[in-house]
Amino acid sequence: MEELDGVRESEEQLAKFLVLRLYEELNSGDARRAQELLAPDLEWWFHGPPAHQHMMRLLTGADQGEGRFLFSPRSVDAFGSTVIAEGTDDTRQLYWVHAWTVGPDGVITQLREYFNTDLTVTRLSATADAKSTAISSNHASYSATSSTAPVRRAKPKCLWKSRRADRVHKSLPGLVLAI
Repeated sequence: MEELDGVRESEEQLAKFLVLRLYEELNSGDARRAQELLAPDLEWWFHGPPAHQHMMRLLTGADQGEGRFLFSPRSVDAFGSTVIAEGTDDTRQLYWVHAWTVGPDGVITQLREYFNTDLTVTRLSATADAKSTAISSNHASYSATSSTAPVRRAKPKCLWKSRRADRVHKSLPGLVLAI
């Protein structure tokens, strides 16, 4: 089991490194190198004021020059293939969270972007894991007498929450991202 945890940790470290490298390429203005890290059919989802679609403009090349938005993550965390990065703009007026999905081939396949929105990341698979465990462990004793095994319900597990420094003074809408 320890080896499995080591493998998962290194996969998460590689995913974090990939996302950090993407931010470096975007902030340096090297769109070509940034594109190499992204799937050609990148799925992008945005929640926030339309005027703050800075990442879309960076990824499409529409945002270039002196006034472009720079994404400098202040924290980056990984949960399996999902990497969560959060930060603020230079004036700390804008708060952003990015949830990146890294595919098995080592490229980024999905971006969920949240601007001025608090985010909670929850793992729902705990319920599915508990269900399959209960069914498989009880299968022998129930298969002869019942067509369904009792299911032990597990609560979804909160993996990550927004960590804004101004939380006490500024209320933002909140969303839950289920992975």
